[in-house]
Amino acid sequence: MIGYSKIKEFIFLMILVLLVFDLIQSRIIWEYFKTSLTVQIYLLIHLSAVLALIIWLVQSFRKRKGVIYWFFSQFRGARVPKGAKIAVLIVVIGNVVSIGIGKPSYPFYDVGMFRWSTNFYNPDKIVYQPKYYYYDEKEVKILDLRKEGFYFLADHWGWGYTHEFTFAATYHNKSQKENFDFLLNEANKLGIDSLWVGVHAVNYETKQVWFDPDPCKAIKTNSNEIIHYGPIYIPDYQLKKCNVFAK
Repeated sequence: MIGYSKIKEFIFLMILVLLVFDLIQSRIIWEYFKTSLTVQIYLLIHLSAVLALIIWLVQSFRKRKGVIYWFFSQFRGARVPKGAKIAVLIVVIGNVVSIGIGKPSYPFYDVGMFRWSTNFYNPDKIVYQPKYYYYDEKEVKILDLRKEGFYFLADHWGWGYTHEFTFAATYHNKSQKENFDFLLNEANKLGIDSLWVGVHAVNYETKQVWFDPDPCKAIKTNSNEIIHYGPIYIPDYQLKKCNVFAK
């Protein structure tokens, strides 16, 4: 019978496992560890979870107690044919590994919609993404909304914004004036008086990444280049600055 202590232990175990999975899938560049305090905190918490999980597993089997050993003993003592147990273990381990690395591998963690590839085409080597930015004592600060949904990477609002909102604000609703007005209003609360549109770009052939804050070039790029999820909303004061009339 599962007692209250085992339930608490199981919940804590799942938290550790999720932290380990999150670390595996984070793809963090380890060089950031030297420069960013938030990434340092993130890594220390997750690496501590990895260490705790390893110690827990070792002690559980050495002392023959705890929820992990209980599951193992219950499975081993189950009146099920050996072949069926092996099949179940293969399926469980395969799915756990696939979920842990965040990569489906048929027949484990299979997602049917990704089973067949689309027709190949050779896309442009340079990809442009217009983004809002502001000036902080003449220094350009990019408003990277996708980071705002994660507390340790957020530069402005942190917990107040979910991943669903930041994704919608960055992509699906970025062309809407209401989306911009909301962001500007929130920025004003932080002492940011205006948001401008610049262009974040990456050259996949040369591996070069850059941000161009030129407001007039951003308008042209936003109108003429192929932009993922379409063009971004550009405020009227930026259009006037560049002598471009809003449609």
